[in-house]
Amino acid sequence: MKVLVHICCAPDAVYFLKRLREDYPQTELIGFFYDPNIHPYEEYKLRLVEAQRTCKELGVELYEGEYDFDGWMQAVKGYEEEPERGKRCELCFDYRLTRSLEFAKEIGATHMTTTLLMSPKKNFLMLKESGEKACENSGVEFLAPDYRKGGGTQEMFKLSRELEIYHQDYCGCLYGLFKQKESEIYYDLLSFSGRRPGSKEERLFIKEVRLFAEGTLRLSCREWEFSFLNWKLLKGKIEVGGRTVPSFVRAYSCSIKGVLKADPVEKVGNTIYYSKGGLRVVMTEGLRDEFIEFFDGLCEPTFLVPAEYESLLLSKRVSATLQTDISPDRSSLLLVGSVDAEEIRLVPADTLQDNRGISLAQARELLQRDCELILKGHRSYLFAGACSLGNPGGVYFERRTGRKVSPLLCNQSF
Repeated sequence: MKVLVHICCAPDAVYFLKRLREDYPQTELIGFFYDPNIHPYEEYKLRLVEAQRTCKELGVELYEGEYDFDGWMQAVKGYEEEPERGKRCELCFDYRLTRSLEFAKEIGATHMTTTLLMSPKKNFLMLKESGEKACENSGVEFLAPDYRKGGGTQEMFKLSRELEIYHQDYCGCLYGLFKQKESEIYYDLLSFSGRRPGSKEERLFIKEVRLFAEGTLRLSCREWEFSFLNWKLLKGKIEVGGRTVPSFVRAYSCSIKGVLKADPVEKVGNTIYYSKGGLRVVMTEGLRDEFIEFFDGLCEPTFLVPAEYESLLLSKRVSATLQTDISPDRSSLLLVGSVDAEEIRLVPADTLQDNRGISLAQARELLQRDCELILKGHRSYLFAGACSLGNPGGVYFERRTGRKVSPLLCNQSF
């Protein structure tokens, strides 16, 4: 008996696969992640990585299907306003399970099922009918075990917490994002360059590091989430005589209402102060963002400009526009190794506005190089989100565990 298991996400998969193993101990289980409905793509990748980690944990081989988002959009066209568990969901199930059946036949599976059956947000009977319809006259039998019963849903959540699995806050599709998510969805639809603090890209990096550390190197890992005051740049520029000056914006700069026109007043050190709105320009060596080692509470609008523009900025009036967002947010920490290691080194999971930071390849190389040190308890690595904004994650870790971390590696790598 060979069962193709369509996998929608790690939380639904972890208990479902465990129960399948118990009920069919001699069966070969093959996972198939086919979810072109998930939007945006960063969310898709995040769920895929967690599904890969879950399958590695359970010893299930996993294949990834194509990300056919345009095809899925056409399949549900005209049903955009349908409620959850409505006709759009039925079409979505049909689309994904029909493709899953094709793959099941390719690998010679005798049976097929889906972890969607585990989701408390989905209509079980609708899923069962969709699966049976897809498999009709195909020679592949559809299995529809109801593992939600008898406390199965609660056990699923328990296992997810124990494995520190990312738990999404909407089903996955674009329409579910608008209808189900209670918090602001603006930033779910907006991608920033690099891995900015609190972003899906930052969380994905942490999850990819964990997948490599646990799955390839067999290193122990632990995660924490923490709240912090995030800062996002939406748009901004500084002009002199109609000419835009190359610049970055210092973190925690507040927004400017409209267009601010101001004259230079004085230069103190490497900073030029202007006559209105608390505007400042900090001269830097080259065009580069700066790491905020400590948030001092100041939020004056501040631009970082290469020193070669100093004479121009001191001689003429400037026009500045700036829109930012400062609000509470969530990020995470990943400890690779023991919390009792002799030394804990901190590595940034985020990147600066100019994209400088630790790449995934560099992170893997670092862990590969020091694998023996980590296994012997001589060293651990703490991959921390939001490092560039004053290192709130490192502060949280030290308070939570009572352990000190070494100086930031990002000071060397940035």
